[in-house]
Amino acid sequence: MATVIFLVTKFTAGAWVVVLAVPAFTTLFARIHRYYQQARQILGLGTIPGKPRTEPAVVVVPVAGVSRLAQRAISEALSISAHVIAVTVLTGYANPDTGRDRELQEQWNRWNPGPPLVVLHTEYASVAGPILAFLDQLREQRTEQIVVLIPVAVPDRLRYTFLHDHLDLVLTAALRSRPDIVSARVPVPLHLPGRGHDTSTRDLSLPRPRG
Repeated sequence: MATVIFLVTKFTAGAWVVVLAVPAFTTLFARIHRYYQQARQILGLGTIPGKPRTEPAVVVVPVAGVSRLAQRAISEALSISAHVIAVTVLTGYANPDTGRDRELQEQWNRWNPGPPLVVLHTEYASVAGPILAFLDQLREQRTEQIVVLIPVAVPDRLRYTFLHDHLDLVLTAALRSRPDIVSARVPVPLHLPGRGHDTSTRDLSLPRPRG
């Protein structure tokens, strides 16, 4: 009886922490160890895998229009595959706007980068939804590996970062659970001139169309 009283007294005095914590941590560490063992086996760590395979790919490049940002991303895309598709989204319109569509296509044709431009439409402000829907449709039609290259302007001053859209973050998060799609960012440095620097002589024209 005295032993029971002693145990109850110690338990209520704080020994319950040890009684509950030790088994809980033991179980937790055992499950973590088992997870690492299973992951190691699935990933083939410590073993020699099969030879890498070369598979055809189609590269999708979201663009806002004709710009050096698009030029850089499409250049990177063409270095991966000859099958490149540029996509842009017109917001505020659920149906095609003939005038805006024609203007975009004419500008794209004057530039003539090689890959075609697909114009998507949405009545909402977000452009991620139509691009994701386009990727789903592309997956149903194509068997190649789909690669998404997202051009991103990276200002050299941190305080200007929030002024740019963060489509790359939205798309990357949405595609994280899609093992059939590879996504990557194409950072384009944006070097801003200092105060008093004359920018009037800088060449801000669009890339010249190919001859």
